[in-house]
Amino acid sequence: MIQHTSHGQNQNSIISESDIEMLTGYKIPSKQCESLRDAGIFFITRRDGRPRTTWEHFNNPLSHRQKTTGGNEPQPDFGALD
Repeated sequence: MIQHTSHGQNQNSIISESDIEMLTGYKIPSKQCESLRDAGIFFITRRDGRPRTTWEHFNNPLSHRQKTTGGNEPQPDFGALD
């Protein structure tokens, strides 16, 4: 897990432009977006083309989250409809 450089910020803090540049390795916003997309990290694209995301999304990308299945929930018995 990467620690962010902003002081006193929590996991839901928006990652700064300088941190996004450092994390992606790109200065060009379209390349930053491409890098985040390739890594499966959720972000929004601002009107100026720059990506914005939070530290929570960076440290826990949607693409790596476990999908919960309703294994413990009761399931309908469709056979009873026949």
